[in-house]
Amino acid sequence: MKLKMGDLGERRILREIIPKYVSSVGDDCASIAVSQPYVVITTDPVPRPAAQVIGGNGDLFWMGWLLVTINASDVAAAGARPSSFLAALDLPTELAIEDFERLLLGISKSCGANGLRYAGGNLREADTISAVGTAMGVSETPPLTRRGAQQGDLLVVVGHGGRFWADVEAMRMGRKLVPEHSPVFAPVSQSNHMYLLHEQGLIRCATDTSDGLAPSLVELAQVNGMTLQVRLEPMRRESAIPHIREERFWMGWGDWTVLAAVPPRALTALEQTLRGIGSAWTVIGHFEAGVPSVWLHDGSDRCALGRLESERFAADSWFKLGIEEYRRRLLEFPLPGDVAA
Repeated sequence: MKLKMGDLGERRILREIIPKYVSSVGDDCASIAVSQPYVVITTDPVPRPAAQVIGGNGDLFWMGWLLVTINASDVAAAGARPSSFLAALDLPTELAIEDFERLLLGISKSCGANGLRYAGGNLREADTISAVGTAMGVSETPPLTRRGAQQGDLLVVVGHGGRFWADVEAMRMGRKLVPEHSPVFAPVSQSNHMYLLHEQGLIRCATDTSDGLAPSLVELAQVNGMTLQVRLEPMRRESAIPHIREERFWMGWGDWTVLAAVPPRALTALEQTLRGIGSAWTVIGHFEAGVPSVWLHDGSDRCALGRLESERFAADSWFKLGIEEYRRRLLEFPLPGDVAA
C-alpha cells in the first residue's frame, strides 16, 4: 500500500522527506549570503508541463523540472548569476508520497541544471496540485532589462532555437525521444551562460523567449522604439521533419532561449565565451532606426512578422484556444516566400 501525504502529516514530511531534496529546512526563512549590490527576484507558477500535455507523461518529476526552468529563465534574461530557488507547493492529502518525492526530485535536478540552490519554500494541503516558484540571482552591475538597444546592434539568440517544436513533430511521427535530453520534457534555461556575457559587458538588453521568439521580437522592437530586421537563413538547418520549414519551429515557445542585443564590436568576445562553455548562439538580424516593427527576410523575399501569441488575457492566446490550435498556427505561420511581400 502506497503511503500518502495524509499518512505522514506536515511535521514528518518536513523531517523525513524534504531534507533529502532541500538545502535548508526547518526554519521560518532560508538564509542566503549576498555580497553583490543587485539582487534579482522572479516568481512564476508552473502550468501543466509539455511532458504531460504533449508527451502524455504525467510523472510529477517533469512538473518540478519545469517549475524551476520557468523561473531560472527570467534570471537568465537579467544577466544575473543564479543563486537560490524556493517552491510553494499546494498538494492533496491523498497524493502518494512517492509522487511527492518525484516532484521534489524534479525540482532538485532542475535546480542543478539551471545553476540554482534549492533553498526551501512552503507546503500546504489543497484539493489540486499547484506550485509557484521563486528564483533569485545576483549581479555586481545593474541587471539587464529589455531596453537599451542601439542602432546597428545585432540580434542574437543564446541557446538552441527550434528544438522544442522539432521534437514535438518528431514525437508525433512516432519517433522516440530521450526525455532527459529533450526540451519537451527537461528544458533548461540560459541561466548558466547569460551572466558570463553580462559580466563582460557584451549585451545591451535582453529578454527570454518563454512566450516564443515571435512575440519576443515584437516586444524588443516596441520597447526600444526600433525596427528589427531578421534573417531566416541562420535558422535554417537540415531538418529531420519533412515538408516543414525548420525556421517555423523557432517562432514558437518551448526552447527557453534568450534574445539579446549585442554591439557588433562585442560579437567576437561573445562567440569566444559561448564556444568555450559549449553553448549555442545564432545571430539572426539587427536593430535599425525606424518605426517599431519586425521584418523577416529570406533571400530577396520579405514579410512583416505576424502575430503568434501566448499573451494572457488576449482573445487569440493559445491559453484559451488550446495547444492543437497553437500548433496549427505555428505550422501555418507566414514566412517570406509564403506570402506576398
